[in-house]
Amino acid sequence: MTARKGTQPRQTKRERKALAGKSANNVHDHAQHIHCVACGVHLDAAQFSAAPATARWITCQHGSRFAACESCVPRAKQLLDEHDRTGQAVHAAAAFH
Repeated sequence: MTARKGTQPRQTKRERKALAGKSANNVHDHAQHIHCVACGVHLDAAQFSAAPATARWITCQHGSRFAACESCVPRAKQLLDEHDRTGQAVHAAAAFH
């Protein structure tokens, strides 16, 4: 697309988003707010490095990481297997505190 003389070309939506950065509604800080994908319980970052760990990260075939309580790992793996097989979003449990 060519711009008329004296005007700037319009930015694409992708370019505008890149310049604006992530909105406050779109930011998800994994270090601050983590929920189990299987049961939805709130997990603290310290639970992943505790001895013994009470939570862990599991990864789908696409490389996305999901948190799970130690007791929920089998169910979380089932959810990720379904996600990998169907290509649909992970059917995560509703988050609660």
